[in-house]
Amino acid sequence: MATFLDIGLVQHFAVIFPILLVFVIVFALLEKSKMLGENKGMHALIALCIAMMMLFVPGITQVIAVMAPWFVLMFLFVFFFFFLLMAFGVKWEKISEYASKDWETPHWFLLVIGIVIFVGAIATVYGSSLLPFSQEPGTAAQINATEGATTTDTGSFNQNVGRVLFHPKTIGLIFLLMVGSLTIRLLAGGSKK
Repeated sequence: MATFLDIGLVQHFAVIFPILLVFVIVFALLEKSKMLGENKGMHALIALCIAMMMLFVPGITQVIAVMAPWFVLMFLFVFFFFFLLMAFGVKWEKISEYASKDWETPHWFLLVIGIVIFVGAIATVYGSSLLPFSQEPGTAAQINATEGATTTDTGSFNQNVGRVLFHPKTIGLIFLLMVGSLTIRLLAGGSKK
């Protein structure tokens, strides 16, 4: 029985949303940069061609479908953070002035989060297809498994990624890199008078 909340039909139109997203982003970039002149029709045609060419590359629509909710969540977080700052009395002009400065910590933070989302989406879509290449006999993971060491070769891409990210050696390396970068920043900063 069909109900008001039945969204099964939306799955057939799921390819339209990534096409529209790519079209809008490319069109906006061409309009903003004026790289190819100021002809809006030409910008729209180029954006439409790029959005349609996206259909010929397998998995691109899946990558965009995985990335889009995470970017929406990130932008909602940024919006609510700005809203919280304004609730505590910070004027929008101050926020806008700080955001339009040269690249500082918040800009780099958002860029790194965006790159992590992009890499995660690519790994989600294309990662399991790379799994057969890592399961050849005699690989280091299987040799370590026979010697009694902890292995990260589970046969599932998601479990492999989880085991690598939360392996004690990986966490230790991340900790050492953070301590090193903070030490270099403090030593290079010098004394401020």
